[in-house]
Amino acid sequence: MKRIIVLIFILVLWIPCANDISDAMTLKTGISLSDKVPKGFFGSWKITSVMTYSNNPKIFNEVTTDYWNLSKTGDVITLSNPVSGAEASVTVEEVQGSKIKFTHVTEGKAAKMTETPTLTLNGENFSGTDRIVIEKYKYGKKISEDIVEYKITAEKMYGNSAQSIFMSGN
Repeated sequence: MKRIIVLIFILVLWIPCANDISDAMTLKTGISLSDKVPKGFFGSWKITSVMTYSNNPKIFNEVTTDYWNLSKTGDVITLSNPVSGAEASVTVEEVQGSKIKFTHVTEGKAAKMTETPTLTLNGENFSGTDRIVIEKYKYGKKISEDIVEYKITAEKMYGNSAQSIFMSGN
């Protein structure tokens, strides 16, 4: 039950802030790192996450399956979830060949969530880690910090888009 509450809490915080965050794409040294992201990362993915560490494992799922659609318009990279309907821009922190690291931050009055996936592309798959930090605040002061790290693996889904796959009825 606690896991469901945490998941709902995360989604409630994430969705309202997605539009505000989509306006902020980090540029480093005047060059957009989004141009360096390998094209193979863009598309629809089935993600499997297995918890490798948490300072509070009771509130996080040990294993999850999720769906991501990574797309790019101009210099903005967007991560969307066709199942939940959530969508947000991500900030590319680092690109080294087929490895990327990006961050998504969601802030509310009582909490802040920072998610940082580090991914390595290998053909039609990628793997890596995903670190999520949830900071809770009361009267402007941080009262707790929950951390989870996942090992993630992903396989590319086929079709024009993840939404078309889910809506096809197959």
